[in-house]
Amino acid sequence: MRERKRLLSENKEYQQTLDGYKMKSGADWLLFAIPVVAGIVSYNYIPIANELLRWLATVGVTIIAFAICVFIKSTTIPGRTLEEIENEVKSQYLRQLD
Repeated sequence: MRERKRLLSENKEYQQTLDGYKMKSGADWLLFAIPVVAGIVSYNYIPIANELLRWLATVGVTIIAFAICVFIKSTTIPGRTLEEIENEVKSQYLRQLD
C-alpha cells in the first residue's frame, strides 16, 4: 500500500490529474451549488401532499443533480483517468522488477 502511494505520488501526470478534481474556480463551486438550489426549488414545486414523501422526492432530485454535476466535472478534466494512469504506473513498475 505504501509502495503504491509512493509510486503514484512520484508520477507527475497522476498528480496533475488528481489536482484537476479539486475545486479551484467559480465554475467548480457553481457545479456543486446547483444540486442545493435544485433541492430547494424542487421542494417548493413538487406536488405531493405528504411531507415525508416530498422530502424524499427532494432528496432524490438533489442526488440526481449532484451526480450530473460530478459527471460534468469529471468530463471537463483533460487527459486520461486516474485508473488508466495507475494501471500504467503499475505495469511500468512490474517491468522494472523483471
